[in-house]
Amino acid sequence: MIPVKIQCGCGQRYAFDIEPVCGRMFAPVACPVCGADGTGAANDVIAFTLALEFSRRSDGKQTVMICAVIGCLIAGIAGVIKAVNMANGFDVLLCLLGAIGAFGTALCVYFWKR
Repeated sequence: MIPVKIQCGCGQRYAFDIEPVCGRMFAPVACPVCGADGTGAANDVIAFTLALEFSRRSDGKQTVMICAVIGCLIAGIAGVIKAVNMANGFDVLLCLLGAIGAFGTALCVYFWKR
């Protein structure tokens, strides 16, 4: 549950706890006094709270780094496999250079973050 506190343009403050769906309000919310739509403000509070919570976790940054390394390694392996099936020498050279670049990027990201 995420506590959401909103101050309407009319000056009324209201608060509620919500379990967001896909990081957003699952239904519209309105000011209890003037009836103005507060869904956008509630979504902003939810987004800020979720971003703050995610940035406090160190495992989120580690997960992104691991995914980047795995993606570069897969791209490098795909380049090598593609190069094996090519007939033209220049195309093979370009494909292998791309694979080397992908492997190099993976290694740089991995060791730079260590």
